[in-house]
Amino acid sequence: MSVRGVGWKALLASGLLIMLALGASFWMITAEQQRLYNEDLTRQLFTTARMLREALREGWASFDTSGVAGLVHTLRSDGASVVIVSADGQVLVDTIGVPETSGSLLEQPEVRQALLTGWGEETRRLSGDLYESKIVAVRAGDDESTLGVVWLARPTWTIRAAWDSLGKLVAAISVIALVSTLTLAVVLTHLRARLLRRLTETARNLSAGDLSAKAGIVGSDEYAALSAALNQMRRQLATQVETIDCQRLTLDSLVEQLHEGVVVVRPDGCVAMINPAAIQLLNLTTAQPGDHKLMIGLPLERCIPHYDLQQMLRGEQSANDPSSRNPLDQEARLQVDTSTGEVHLLARASDVALPGDASTRGEFTPGRMLVLTDITELTRIIRIKTDFVANASHELRTPLSAIRAAIETLLQMDPAEEAAAARRFLDTVNRQSRRLEAMVSDLLDLSRLESPTSRFEPQALNIRKELDDLYARFADRLESKEIAWETRALNGTVQTVVANPHLFRLVLDNLVDNAIKFTDRGGHVRITCNTNSAWISFEVTDDGCGIPESEQQRVFERFYQVERARSGDERGTGLGLSIVRHAVASMKGTVTLRSTPGEGTRVTVRIPQPASAGPSTQFSV
Repeated sequence: MSVRGVGWKALLASGLLIMLALGASFWMITAEQQRLYNEDLTRQLFTTARMLREALREGWASFDTSGVAGLVHTLRSDGASVVIVSADGQVLVDTIGVPETSGSLLEQPEVRQALLTGWGEETRRLSGDLYESKIVAVRAGDDESTLGVVWLARPTWTIRAAWDSLGKLVAAISVIALVSTLTLAVVLTHLRARLLRRLTETARNLSAGDLSAKAGIVGSDEYAALSAALNQMRRQLATQVETIDCQRLTLDSLVEQLHEGVVVVRPDGCVAMINPAAIQLLNLTTAQPGDHKLMIGLPLERCIPHYDLQQMLRGEQSANDPSSRNPLDQEARLQVDTSTGEVHLLARASDVALPGDASTRGEFTPGRMLVLTDITELTRIIRIKTDFVANASHELRTPLSAIRAAIETLLQMDPAEEAAAARRFLDTVNRQSRRLEAMVSDLLDLSRLESPTSRFEPQALNIRKELDDLYARFADRLESKEIAWETRALNGTVQTVVANPHLFRLVLDNLVDNAIKFTDRGGHVRITCNTNSAWISFEVTDDGCGIPESEQQRVFERFYQVERARSGDERGTGLGLSIVRHAVASMKGTVTLRSTPGEGTRVTVRIPQPASAGPSTQFSV
């Protein structure tokens, strides 16, 4: 049923109800008016009858009615009927035309009652009248002697009698009431329909998701109560939507900030979720950084070009791993070529439960989730460790082979006859054993530097004393190669350095050892100190053979040596600069290398200093 139909029915019902109420009210008022009028009429008639009786007190015996002629005339002109009868039935006054001797009048109930009690009344229609009259009778005389009866009658007031005068008024009132009722009903119906439309529009907007819609109806009626309920529901929905949006944004933010790539696929094979890390790790092409959301809803094959990953996301058996049939625990490794180089990925796929759509609310559908982890650094570390073991084995086998060959030769020689040759082989054993000792010492230093349990507490070190001790440790080698030693400070004074003594000496020893080792006779080795309030740097510079640019980054790897280092007279272990890098990292510092072949090498170590390093010892160079 339409709202308009309901309004017109309510309009008609309201009009009929008001008309019935007005009719009942009019009828009750008329009845009450009739009763009051007739009661007042009765009192007036009794009063007038007593007046006539008193006026005839002296005239009953002589039948003289001249004393009441004027009053009778007045009553007659007012529409009243007057009859005065003596005790013997003689009519003294008559305005309605009764017989001279009327026994019938004395037989009337009101007259008989008056003769018995002194007064009587009756309401009936007189002969020839259309409407009823009020009749009263009053006895003249006392209980012992009755002189006569005064009889008065006057028409009563009824709505039928007054209809000629009230008809137009009633009709006018009815028309006014009907028009007013219809107008009020139309206005009320319009207002109600307007309120209902507003409530309906608000409810429709809320159902469409517009939580800014408000009913805006105030008052105490049912519409205001419904409006308040809608507004309360809107506030609750807004709070719930805000909470859901916050949770969704938090989840989206976390997924987008993950360093692991995440891809979720629905049962129909379409992408349900993919984050930027997956786009980057798989080297997928997108127009803009935020375009990964455009892939949601697309088929898996259009987004993921790798066949093995497609199989994992479908839960199918991988061609590279036919034994892994369990789709809940699939794992694979793959390589992806990117603009920054080769990336190694670990892919793990598993089943997940995805929430259904609106038609299947509360139910979950099976899906597949793929997690991609960048293991490029881990792969590099594993490769470095593998290379380290191979290089260590090779580096250890070389001196051991030389020592073994020299010993085997010595065992076959006669020391007395071949003393010079035996001495050469003993020198070889001594040199190779020292090399083994240095290599083992460097390996132990590396092991300690890489151990997570190692703790290197810093101390305040006197730089003057440390540099003097450093020169003393290398004085013989400097003198034997006639290399000039120099220390200087760029700002004129150098403050005390706060560093771990073992690490600090380990770094300088390896840098100076390399500088002397690869500097020709008559060259120069210089240590330059520079400092400010936040850090202190040591720069070791030589004018030796230098390092080609293509190998400058690799010299910090374990056992890596340039060609001259591998073939020179003072071949090292290949661990010195690797030890320097780890030691500087343990002091939270940085190390940089610059070299030009044929001109020399400069290695700079920068060590951060605390805000207050305590008392400083300064020296001038």
